[in-house]
Amino acid sequence: MPDSKPIVVGFDLSPDTTQIAVSRDGEEPESVSVSSASGQYLIPTVLCVRNDSGDWLFGEDAVRCKNRNAGVYIDDLLGKAERDENVYIREVEYTPFNLLERFFRKIMAVLRQKYALDNVEKVVISMRNPSDKVMKLVAEAMETTGIRRDAIRVRSHLESFMFYSVCQKKELWVNDVGLFDFTEKGLVYTQLSTAKKIAPITVTAQISDLSDMMDANMLDTMPDNQLAYCFRTITDKILYRQIISTVYVTGKGFEGNWSDEVLKSLCNGRRVFKGMNLYAKGAAYFGMRENSDEVRDFLFLTGDMIRSTIAIRMFKDNQIADYPMVRAGTRWSDVNAKTVGILDDTEEVFFTIYHTVKKDSQHVVMSLKNMHSRENKTTRVSIGIRCLDRETAVITVKDLGFGQFYPNTYRVWEKIVSI
Repeated sequence: MPDSKPIVVGFDLSPDTTQIAVSRDGEEPESVSVSSASGQYLIPTVLCVRNDSGDWLFGEDAVRCKNRNAGVYIDDLLGKAERDENVYIREVEYTPFNLLERFFRKIMAVLRQKYALDNVEKVVISMRNPSDKVMKLVAEAMETTGIRRDAIRVRSHLESFMFYSVCQKKELWVNDVGLFDFTEKGLVYTQLSTAKKIAPITVTAQISDLSDMMDANMLDTMPDNQLAYCFRTITDKILYRQIISTVYVTGKGFEGNWSDEVLKSLCNGRRVFKGMNLYAKGAAYFGMRENSDEVRDFLFLTGDMIRSTIAIRMFKDNQIADYPMVRAGTRWSDVNAKTVGILDDTEEVFFTIYHTVKKDSQHVVMSLKNMHSRENKTTRVSIGIRCLDRETAVITVKDLGFGQFYPNTYRVWEKIVSI
């Protein structure tokens, strides 16, 4: 019988390979395979159109079709999406959206058949450094598989790593947490720090690009002992005098056992985990616990998230208080807060900006100069907040008039503030 428990699907959608983790009814995420081969969890992020039948293949089937010269092979799906690059197959033009749609449809069809995933509650897609354009395209492509748009999330690898880390036992993140990720782009090290003495617990990341010291070409040109020596030199430098509870190692560059002895040496006073499914499981954890009470205790701050909460002072629920319009931890590009209010014996609107990291605040006053004289409580305005970047917000106030008594003057006031 089909499994009726709510299901969360986490994707690690990378340029070369895709991985999937599934959580049923809040249970721990498990890696799943769409291949007939046992234990095959890496899905090549490719498509192929057969020459004889015109059928679309994906993953390992697409690679086999290419190796037999039996079809038109399509790779670099994410790169094509970033470049708006179309492809022509049998004189038919396909956009990057069409290609991603085919890829997701194929995967979800296999998942639904193989694992009876008939009650998918949420799908979270983790990507390395997705642009807003690609994030939107990926979400829209996934929506064509029958998943509601409001049930689809697209997040960065960094966010998935953050969620994965804090969803483990507390002793694994009581101090800093490190991650070595070795991809076709080279080696990158990320260190997470948690400020536990303040509420919410703030999780921040420091990222070091080590690709100039260790790149993917070395895997083909260096013997294992030289690779290990190079990696040991890097870990000794990076981890020197760092208080780290856990080190994670992931990425295709760590396939095989060339790094095993180095990793064993890192276990002195630390826990070390090596695996390829960290981002997929982190995406599933995000879907499982995005709105849970335990996650509300954390504030995850990545490079594109604002560090401040912006509140407006207003009379509501029989009291004057500062009500948040924008919260710290929101992507700056997602900020689009709006509210409507009525001025009460004032021509000013007051805001407070709370700096989460600095632990201080600043006050901002919007003076609505040249407002036409009206009776008190007959000036209705809309207030909006958007961001130009992570550290700059724009506050916009617009006159809305007051019904038939006072027509809309279409006056607009704007203020740029540092956050």
